[in-house]
Amino acid sequence: MKLQLPSGPLMAEIDLPISKSIANRYLIISALAEKSPPKKEGLGEVEIPEDVRFLQEALTSSSPEINIGLAGTAMRFLTAFYAVQEGKTIILTGAERMKQRPIAALVDALRKLGAEIEYLKNEGFPPLNISGKKLKGGEVEIPASISSQFVSALMMIGPMMENGLQIRLRGKVLSKPYIALTADCMRKSGVEVEFDGNSITIPHSEYRVQGLNIEADWTSASYFYALAAAVPNSKLLLKGLNLNSQQGDSILAEWFNLIGVASIQKENGVEIASSAEINFPIELDFTNHPDLAQTFAFLAAALEKPLKLTGLDNLRLKETDRVAALKNELEKLGVSVLVEGNAMTVSGSVSVKETTIKTYNDHRMAMSASVLSTVIPIEIENPEVVAKSYPGFWNELNMLGAQ
Repeated sequence: MKLQLPSGPLMAEIDLPISKSIANRYLIISALAEKSPPKKEGLGEVEIPEDVRFLQEALTSSSPEINIGLAGTAMRFLTAFYAVQEGKTIILTGAERMKQRPIAALVDALRKLGAEIEYLKNEGFPPLNISGKKLKGGEVEIPASISSQFVSALMMIGPMMENGLQIRLRGKVLSKPYIALTADCMRKSGVEVEFDGNSITIPHSEYRVQGLNIEADWTSASYFYALAAAVPNSKLLLKGLNLNSQQGDSILAEWFNLIGVASIQKENGVEIASSAEINFPIELDFTNHPDLAQTFAFLAAALEKPLKLTGLDNLRLKETDRVAALKNELEKLGVSVLVEGNAMTVSGSVSVKETTIKTYNDHRMAMSASVLSTVIPIEIENPEVVAKSYPGFWNELNMLGAQ
């Protein structure tokens, strides 16, 4: 798919997808409470992200084998969910890339709590055979430096355990705001959660699910913040957003305000407006916001501003190796990319007149690369991958005048 955005200011009202982070947590909580899942409210006719749909279908399936494709969140959350489904045995599998994504830390923690889980192929990786049973709970330790979703998966089943659950987080805690988001969703569903430093305490309790709203997605908003920054004097209304959101990626408003894109809370969303001058940062830490890294890397290239991205600890374990993917695609533009451990420095200018961007079956590669279309015509390979989190993304770009 070829893509080019107009050079003049961008003006539109944007329909964002629901937050799949919040939706997936409420789906699991609702299933544990044996209640119907909450409905999206106040977001118009926004399509449901594929990741959310996969999880929803899995939770309502009667099949003895569940295939969640590339939905990493579903894999982690369902591993813990099925571990406490007494008398039910499930084979949990996914796409080939999913079978390469490690899950041993979560499985080890669940086994220590008494869960019965077997690896069907390679040790430490899906597919899994899970025999559900009642778990007594107690204390368990888990490394927090691989995926916050392992921690969230354990947290949500904590109230179902006879003795509750105390989780000790070992090592560097990645994506801490996502753990805090899980705690917030649980509290709004009637369960007390104490999250203090590297310790999480959850008592035996019952979920009370009622009147839960699912916000618009802040991570998806990042692409429009980037577009506004790339095209001076743009003004966009991002519908359904809340500046006081518990979503970690709401830090976008703060980061972009420093850059030169203001955010104003409106009744039906957040209005963003870019100034004529963009003050780009020299360095940003993505330890707690890994899904924003690609957006800023491509924006730095589009603006021809140097940027050092740090805290890329788990970016290699996502839908693709995002560090390698970024390096490959940015260097095709003539941009310099220096990778040092968990850091990446992007510098130099775009020296090609047009290019094709490979997506590597990664929705965020496709959407974050769209900011390049403000500088040169680009072709997006496999554009349908955006369905994973934002099915209507290309429609919204059409609203902005994309050719």
